[in-house]
Amino acid sequence: MPNKGEIITEHRIGFEKSNKALGFLYKEWYELISKLLSEIDGINIELGCGASFIDQINKNIKKTDVFLNSNTDFKLNAMDIGQKFENKISNIILVNVFHHISDPVLFLKAAEKSLLPGGRIIMIEPSNNYWSRLVYKFVGHEPFDTAQSEWKFESKDPLLDSNQALSWIIFERDYEKFRDLFPMFTLVQKKNIMTFSYLLSGGHSFNTRIGKFIKMTRKFERFFFDKYFGMFNLICLEKI
Repeated sequence: MPNKGEIITEHRIGFEKSNKALGFLYKEWYELISKLLSEIDGINIELGCGASFIDQINKNIKKTDVFLNSNTDFKLNAMDIGQKFENKISNIILVNVFHHISDPVLFLKAAEKSLLPGGRIIMIEPSNNYWSRLVYKFVGHEPFDTAQSEWKFESKDPLLDSNQALSWIIFERDYEKFRDLFPMFTLVQKKNIMTFSYLLSGGHSFNTRIGKFIKMTRKFERFFFDKYFGMFNLICLEKI
């Protein structure tokens, strides 16, 4: 019998057709990710793909998740990527997935093992600034705990349990610790994106049906607000 997370995922598949605004935003994420992909000859894998349509933007990306569904190329637990794909991966992609990984050290070690030299981890993650903190703490449906002292957290369901502040904790607050633990990784890019548009689209919770208005919003916020108040981070790590 499918669990709650599996049911949610199946329900979301094809969301880009019903929620045009949200589909437009995800398409921008996928295009930004594609521009950062390492050109090292290897396998490109998206972890925790859920309802992803990234393969429509880049056909060379294999979509994986912790369970099989109609949208996955194959089943893969993020923690097993090092064992199953040692020195075979050119790019690992995670879209709002990293903050669900309860043992990020174990995952990053597995990712490092799987990546070829010059390979990259590229992710979209919740950001931490004045605006995003307000949104995630008072509007969001997942925890946003900047005070979490350890990186690891307890998780019973990897699709539902999370800490949305996790990428900020590791790649900003505890960045020196990250560098000490993973000297083979360099932080290529970390920037804020999308200040208001995701909220305006309704996300996966509500279809606001604002359609093409989202394009004008993105142009406006990209120029004036993204740098300091974007709700998401585009993060790129490279294995040297």
